[in-house]
Amino acid sequence: MSRFVIHTKQITMVTILTAAGILSACGGSSTTTPAATPTPPAPVAMNQLYTQTNEQANVIVHMSRNADGSLTVQNRVFTGGVGTNGVKFGDTTNTSVPDSLVSQNSVVISSDHSTLFAVNAGNNTVSTFAIDPTTGNLTLKRVNTTAGVFPTSLAFNNGHLYVSFEGGSEKLQAYNVSGDGALTLIGAYAVPAKGNHPVSPTHVTLSPNGTFLYVSAGTGSNAVASYAVNADGTLGSSTLNTSGIVSPFAGTFVNNSLYLSTDIADKALAAFSVNGGTLTPIGTPLTSAQAGPCWLVVTPNGQFAYVGNGSGPISSYTIASNGTLTLKNATEAKDSAKVAGDSWISPDGKFLYTAYLADDEVIAYSIGSDGTLTKVGSPVLMNTVTKISMQGLAGI
Repeated sequence: MSRFVIHTKQITMVTILTAAGILSACGGSSTTTPAATPTPPAPVAMNQLYTQTNEQANVIVHMSRNADGSLTVQNRVFTGGVGTNGVKFGDTTNTSVPDSLVSQNSVVISSDHSTLFAVNAGNNTVSTFAIDPTTGNLTLKRVNTTAGVFPTSLAFNNGHLYVSFEGGSEKLQAYNVSGDGALTLIGAYAVPAKGNHPVSPTHVTLSPNGTFLYVSAGTGSNAVASYAVNADGTLGSSTLNTSGIVSPFAGTFVNNSLYLSTDIADKALAAFSVNGGTLTPIGTPLTSAQAGPCWLVVTPNGQFAYVGNGSGPISSYTIASNGTLTLKNATEAKDSAKVAGDSWISPDGKFLYTAYLADDEVIAYSIGSDGTLTKVGSPVLMNTVTKISMQGLAGI
């Protein structure tokens, strides 16, 4: 608070009385000014949604979210990197398929909504964009060459970016992010798996308090690895979680003590209590009987979970305070027979958005108080060349 002293030898008594009256009316005193109004933070361009086409000339499609939850395409911005055109890692036939990155979170946004990151798996790079605080438009800041092969999933916290990779021996890497968008490698780590199971990380995610990083080691791994996050962003040694974990694809924290994971082999969703880096099963995985349960999101209030299935529908679950799951509706939304993929829920918990990866479109749903999904507006087409290459979904 700024202060001033009134010197009676330098000003008149009338001035003193006038100043005192003004200060008294504002709740201050005759010797201090009222607190200055804090400078408001820069406006944040809320109601935005982004996905990537994952084409040879990779593009981020920027959509605005309307008041009713429907979407309008605003513009398309090149990442400066190379996508896969829907071709999976190691496929020498160049066959395009949905979900070629086999991952969740190939596009992420910083918690302050200032920066967007996107993988370019076709040339092993990650693009950094500035997000305009008033329009949500993107400006490419940097295309960063990574130290890994075929980046797939991202997590960001406190100036550090974590990237998982399909190829190479060190399939998890940590980077410092500088103000100009440059990434500097600060750590590279092997991802363990159970026995001789293959490792092909599908999702990296941070605990809400940012103290642990969890990695779904792949659909054939039967393991989720966790790492303590050090103050400098590097990672500690890994803890291998295998109990009750079968073919994990995506994992999401409900809170610091409750973690959910999709389970492809059991066509199910599983719940775990969290103790640092250790997961303990809560009950048994709860089946929806839908093939390919992969992508997973949870409402901000922690009451509902939605699973995108490779077979097409979205399944819904209720989450009790003790972590017990109940299948609400195995086909909560069924707007396609193909791959209900990456999803994102608005911060107010009112809308869910799903990328239907085999249909080249994003569909919006309103979320009812009981968790019921209702389709809103018309699907938004991405217009990719292959019609199946799109990946990732992130918003503000």
